[in-house]
Amino acid sequence: MRLAPGIYAVGATLPPDAVARHHCLAVVAHVWPSAVVSDRSALSGGPSEGWLFIRHPDPPRRSDLRMPGLTISVQDGPGPLPGDMPLPHGLYLSGVVRGLIENVTGRGRPPLDRPARAAGTTEVEDRIDALARDGGAGRIRNVLADLDLIKGNFDSTAVETVRARLAELLGTFAGRSPSSPRLRARLAGEPFDASRIAVLEGLVEGMGAIPPVPAPALGDAERWRWLPFFEAYFSNFIEGTEFGVEEARRIAMEGEVPAARPQDAHDVSATYSIVSDPRLAARRAQSGTGLLELLREQHGILMGARPDKHPGEFKQVRNYAGGYQFVEPELLPGTLKRGFDTLSPVTDPLHRAVAMMFLITECHPFDDGNGRVARIAANAELTATGQIRIVIPTVYRNNYLAGLSAVSNRAGRGEALVAVLRFAQRWVAAIDWTDFDAAHAEIQATNGYLDPGLAESTGQRLRLLGGLPAG
Repeated sequence: MRLAPGIYAVGATLPPDAVARHHCLAVVAHVWPSAVVSDRSALSGGPSEGWLFIRHPDPPRRSDLRMPGLTISVQDGPGPLPGDMPLPHGLYLSGVVRGLIENVTGRGRPPLDRPARAAGTTEVEDRIDALARDGGAGRIRNVLADLDLIKGNFDSTAVETVRARLAELLGTFAGRSPSSPRLRARLAGEPFDASRIAVLEGLVEGMGAIPPVPAPALGDAERWRWLPFFEAYFSNFIEGTEFGVEEARRIAMEGEVPAARPQDAHDVSATYSIVSDPRLAARRAQSGTGLLELLREQHGILMGARPDKHPGEFKQVRNYAGGYQFVEPELLPGTLKRGFDTLSPVTDPLHRAVAMMFLITECHPFDDGNGRVARIAANAELTATGQIRIVIPTVYRNNYLAGLSAVSNRAGRGEALVAVLRFAQRWVAAIDWTDFDAAHAEIQATNGYLDPGLAESTGQRLRLLGGLPAG
């Protein structure tokens, strides 16, 4: 198989472009011995967008080498330097510091027929932010020391750009603001999780294409009398604080505290104390800073009986669910603040509730109680605008978690989560909450109390009274 003039693959069975990618380093080593995979290719770890960029101190060939699906482009540059990493066939990959310098945006117009060799200063600043996040000040000092070892091999402007950004992280102001939002936020003391904000932006944009469906909470206060109790009951039950509904009623409404489970009882009564108070139930943050304060305050109430869960304090260690890692502690305040600002275009109450619930759930700001805090915040968006609150009955737990996971994994743009929560809102609207016994009977009739695993195995779903089950 002919890959390029004078270059053949013998016995190849894959398509030509796959053969070219598979053997690209062997080809580079044949044409440019001891070359360095550099520039944007160093950041990606190999070819990207059909191009591989390399540097060589005295290139035997200076023109591009075109193969099926892949073009190799060489530029004069230093050979292997301290910090560069060895590759197969005697080649090298630009090290961390060299990769930063090579990818600073250069002078001149960008090329029209190919990707720019440099990934750009913004990408470099994002990489510096990642270095600071993973290694702290010690890593930054080491990178600065490595920079001094190789700086004489590169354009001084690019070197000083990298040096200034690194030095800023150690407290030396360079006088010019970074172009990277991530690095600017870190220098301001509020680094954020850029990937989570990107997902939230996608959710906000996706909901913009979903028509609003108002769900006003009609009727007087008596119509919704028992809703706060059942909301508190289910919000705790799906998090593992399980009581029989009658026992939970005595705990929330009569102040009963089971001797064997005082902390669990407090979880239920504390949740009820928030959602049953019209002022607290409708309390919304007006700014990113206000959101942080409100979340800490509510968590302090909810987890007040659990000092081991650090009530009212943001997490200090990473937390996970089923192997999925939530926002890192260092990035938490900045992500919540920037996330709050990201929600500003959302005006529909349900859509805003969906976005707020996702933001808090994805951040998971506390050691425990995150789901309850997220649902309270989401429902505040509805109550403050006179809309029906959302309750997730036990049987609907898996649907609810699947909707959140779909957004996290970028499966769609929030359609599933909006559909799940909208159906839960419709279910709430259909229940008669004026009387405990009436509400209890209708929840039973709609399968609300069923264990979600048992319900799935038997084909039962949450139902609307007289209507279809949830999909």
